[in-house]
Amino acid sequence: MNNNCIQLPYSWLTWCYGATQAFQAAWAAACKVAASTMIVPAEYAFLVAPISFSGPYCQADIVFQLDGTIIAPSNANAWGRGLFQWLEFTKLVGITIQGKGTIDGSGSVWWQDYPFEDPIDSESELIIPLNNTVQQRPPMPIRNELNGKMPSMKPTALRFYGSFNVTVTGITIQNSPQCHLKFDNCVGVFVHDMRVSSPGDSPNTDGIHLQNSKDVLIHSTDLACGDDCVSIQTGCTNVYIHNVNCGPGHGISIGGLGKDNTKACVSNITVRDIVMHGTMTGVRVKTWQVFLISAMPYYSKFATCNQKSSLICRGFTNQNTF
Repeated sequence: MNNNCIQLPYSWLTWCYGATQAFQAAWAAACKVAASTMIVPAEYAFLVAPISFSGPYCQADIVFQLDGTIIAPSNANAWGRGLFQWLEFTKLVGITIQGKGTIDGSGSVWWQDYPFEDPIDSESELIIPLNNTVQQRPPMPIRNELNGKMPSMKPTALRFYGSFNVTVTGITIQNSPQCHLKFDNCVGVFVHDMRVSSPGDSPNTDGIHLQNSKDVLIHSTDLACGDDCVSIQTGCTNVYIHNVNCGPGHGISIGGLGKDNTKACVSNITVRDIVMHGTMTGVRVKTWQVFLISAMPYYSKFATCNQKSSLICRGFTNQNTF
């Protein structure tokens, strides 16, 4: 540790420990104290390799105070054979990431020479199929500026797994190789007043991806990416999204559901007061085969309907539904 560091009560400064190992050491220290704060200070940038901030033995209610910048490596050697995620928080109770800082995924080195997008979400697939087949091409190697091959697996920038009471607020996540912010098997998710920023042509860069998670509230966010602003996958329930700026991107999507004829369930999803600009669609449901919508009463706000069950859809795209 740097002898010039000043230890604040219940706070651990990442710059006192170095780069990737520094983050690991600072987290290990913060993890031992309930309601502690790990600080990534403003006006500093940290190059951090893939890392997991994991429980389940951490104390509750840890704050990850991000005011500086965390940058992903663009050197293939830092990734080995590839990982599903870059920054991962797992099996935690009461974890908050907050601040005015930035998570930069250095995505441009992954996007070039990218293979075809997922066929369920390809505009060309929706227009061109002549014989009900999907023509595939083998994955092409992706090279960084040093001409080294990047792994074929593109990581998510920030992922939470198996955690309770997760809050993300204030920060910016930009240029992720793939999905920007993912919640998997989480309960009690609160995302607000944060920003996702990637070019509209960056492939498969979902803004926020939800999977097997429940009790999710997303509001007051700006989501600009190359894929779904919010993607809601199987196993999600009680999701409420409102007052979000979406675009560029593909809109807000439930699915794709039911790949390879698997059973996929989502329930109690509310999307309202969304501003869409430069998006491929509005709000939609994507499936890999025909699906059934049932037990969904809707009531008109107009008094003339006497609250009879009615459904009003505007700017909504249905595909393969009955």
